[in-house]
Amino acid sequence: MKLLPEEFNWHWIIEWSTPSTAHMHAVKNVYAYGNSKYQRWAVVEYEDFGKALVIDGKIQSSIIDEYVYHESLVHPAMILNGNPRKVLILGGGEGATAREALRFKSVESIVMVDLDEEIIEVSKKYLNEWHRNSFYDKRYKLVIGDAYSYIKDSKEAYDVIISDLVDPEEYGPAVKLYTKEFYEMTSERLGERGIFVTQSTSPVSTPTVHAVIYNTIKSVFKYAISYYVYIRSFESIWGFVMASNEVDVSRIKGVDIEKAEEGLVEDSNRYYDNESHSHMFYIPKYIRSILERERRVSTLKDPIYLPA
Repeated sequence: MKLLPEEFNWHWIIEWSTPSTAHMHAVKNVYAYGNSKYQRWAVVEYEDFGKALVIDGKIQSSIIDEYVYHESLVHPAMILNGNPRKVLILGGGEGATAREALRFKSVESIVMVDLDEEIIEVSKKYLNEWHRNSFYDKRYKLVIGDAYSYIKDSKEAYDVIISDLVDPEEYGPAVKLYTKEFYEMTSERLGERGIFVTQSTSPVSTPTVHAVIYNTIKSVFKYAISYYVYIRSFESIWGFVMASNEVDVSRIKGVDIEKAEEGLVEDSNRYYDNESHSHMFYIPKYIRSILERERRVSTLKDPIYLPA
């Protein structure tokens, strides 16, 4: 039996979400690929998702919905701070997280710390639709290095710290960046009304990992909240955790987003508005139940990581 027409002569990338779940994506074109010191990467064009950055076999972002992810990650934290001037981005190699932060008119400086210089150069060359020249903004500074060491050694205080890191893989470079020790140091780098936000994997595909990240952050910060958004190219709901020691982050639920961003943000959002916001912070009961049950805290000695 013929399963596909002959003209569907594509290559395929099989992306594993868990040891027992995978998604197949048809590739029309490969722009470039390689191996950096830390990870395998490729810039490809998918049949359904368009151009995408793939790292270690997983889509990091695609042109079809990268703005959904990046607006959801950046905007709530910036809005809650109210007057973000100094921003620290951990990871964020595509430049899109910086792009969104730079849209806030109050921002005076952004420091982006990323371990993999090769991914930065790849993004500059192939992902202009993502970064939109944010790498070259006079307010932007790039530091090539380990986020853990940077946070440990830094004496700077930031209004908003955004953690846009790769997932915590068992032998990957980011596992220690999801631990209690790291979050304790990060909390000390926040200034007045400082807000921290991180991507936190999928609350449906890897619910235990998401819940442990949330519980770990909650054990460090006075206030913490989990929220989520559907990312089509991830084939899943994706989670974020936002936290602060001074600002009750649950207040974001009642904010009129469109009014709050008037005069604060340049240009119009492509995703984030009042209607989109209305579901992001109202978590379904079954996900709330998982968050409420979880007691584990990720530490350097006993870190959480994705199932292999």
